[in-house]
Amino acid sequence: MGLIQRILEERGISTVSISLNLAITKKVKPPRALYPGFSLGHPLGRPHDRDIQLRVLQDALGLLEMDLEPGEVVIKSY
Repeated sequence: MGLIQRILEERGISTVSISLNLAITKKVKPPRALYPGFSLGHPLGRPHDRDIQLRVLQDALGLLEMDLEPGEVVIKSY
């Protein structure tokens, strides 16, 4: 996805990714990435945990307002 993000960004479309593999994300260097620390298959946390899911989405969208270097990953703990 990070490669697709870069192409979209070149065309003026802002992107954010929620990463579940920190090592790969750091190698791909997407324009903006949030690492929430959840296991594979659960990018927003546990099923039906609406409060955490909303926080993850809000934090991910908040990256659009931050001045991040490509490859810089914001790590949050929920």
